[in-house]
Amino acid sequence: MAEENLNENILNETLKHLKDEYEKFSNENKIILDKHRELKKSFCSVYGVIRLLDMMLNIMNLDIPLDITNQIELLRSYSSDIFERQILEIEQEEE
Repeated sequence: MAEENLNENILNETLKHLKDEYEKFSNENKIILDKHRELKKSFCSVYGVIRLLDMMLNIMNLDIPLDITNQIELLRSYSSDIFERQILEIEQEEE
């Protein structure tokens, strides 16, 4: 009888510990997911500004040095790739 109570207490303590660990994990996971969502929102805003800047450069006939124009186009291209993979979660096909 005493051994049964001991085993039951050990089982209850183990279950309580597992429940506490699961709740801790769930809370940490929620925080990470919330931060991830906020990062995605922030990147979408930055990506929009980069695209706007790139479109303005293509529309306006300003005397902007070619290396700056090339860097902006490179930034737009790179951010487009990130947007597709990380935000839209579109996998690129291997060539």
